[in-house]
Amino acid sequence: MTSGEVDVVVAGGGPAGVAAAVGAARAGAQVRLVERHGFLGGTAVAASVLTYCGFFDRSHTQIVAGAGQLFLDHLAAADLYRTHVTQESGNKVVLLDAETTKAALDALVLEHGVRVGLHCAVIAAVAQDGLLSEVEVLHNGERERISAAGFVDATGDGALLTATGAATTVRPPGQRQASTLVMRFGGVRDDADLGTGAMREAVRAYRAAYDVDLPRDHGAMVRLPITGEVMVLAADHHADVLEVEGHTRAEMDGRRAAAHYLRALRAGMSGWQDSYLAATGPDLGVRETRHMIGRSRLSGDDVAAARRRPDDVVARGGWPMEDHAKPGTTAYRRIRGDTWYDIPYGALRSADHDNLWAAGRLIDADAQAYASVRVMGTAFATGHAAGVAAALHATGRPDGCAAVQAELRRQGALL
Repeated sequence: MTSGEVDVVVAGGGPAGVAAAVGAARAGAQVRLVERHGFLGGTAVAASVLTYCGFFDRSHTQIVAGAGQLFLDHLAAADLYRTHVTQESGNKVVLLDAETTKAALDALVLEHGVRVGLHCAVIAAVAQDGLLSEVEVLHNGERERISAAGFVDATGDGALLTATGAATTVRPPGQRQASTLVMRFGGVRDDADLGTGAMREAVRAYRAAYDVDLPRDHGAMVRLPITGEVMVLAADHHADVLEVEGHTRAEMDGRRAAAHYLRALRAGMSGWQDSYLAATGPDLGVRETRHMIGRSRLSGDDVAAARRRPDDVVARGGWPMEDHAKPGTTAYRRIRGDTWYDIPYGALRSADHDNLWAAGRLIDADAQAYASVRVMGTAFATGHAAGVAAALHATGRPDGCAAVQAELRRQGALL
């Protein structure tokens, strides 16, 4: 067993984790970032969810900058900064290419001196009297203990929170946001129909002809940069992905559904006749599992009313409430004024551990607010805030909201 010591440990290498690591490093901390995959990028890369939602509100105003802007700058330097306005929400999203995203995130952490450990899964932690002191990770059968003074859980499923014994909540499987196995299709003509209505007709006709039960008859379709593949989100599953059997079944059922969707779209949509299934996932796109219990909670009313809280804000959210809790449907609820709301500092800080923060889809939010705040562009903002807070704490500086706000503004965040 090996051991090491840093100021801040960040668990999870998606947008929240990368932003936390970069924010902490820019605040003067020595940072170790551990990620269970062999690459950074999280769900965008591991599950082919190749859009960053949440950088812009519905008026197309950019609301996330700071560490997130550094990533966008890397995309621009590669001449791959592309945006798209979705049919479903009317919001602008950032389109991604998987390899460019991985390379950009690698460069971003390395240029800030972050020590990265890939293929590292959190398996244990040591905490006493409300303070976390050590995390244990497993890499290819080898255990490593890492000591630190500040910690951020950006794993999505709360691996560090669970190992620590921090207070969390989990909604029943039938009330959680559905998971989706993303499909990518190649060979789709440039002039092909990508409309929701056309997909609905094609899938319904296929269902009737072949008596096949598919999860939903429509979903988001987005043309991706470089490859020209079309990303389709339709293979939903409401299994309990915190259980091995449920998670496995969702992955396998999604792959079976993908083969049927290919046949349906080929047969029923213009420009799809020569299409093929380029890839699924490979990982299931999980929208919701655990939530940390924080020191305050973001509510659906806060989101709907575009509530501003200048004394407590550490990030902005502007994605509509996008609810996938009901099988086969997606319900959108817009934010008043098509603008943004403020995310409170207390929603990122553990209620029972003074040196533990969470970011991304782990923050404390009720079901309605969570439907908005969970998206990956917003995760850059919450991750940035969590990393800065952990760094201030770990290096002996004040870690209250005012101090975190000041450092975030110094680093270019929008508050």
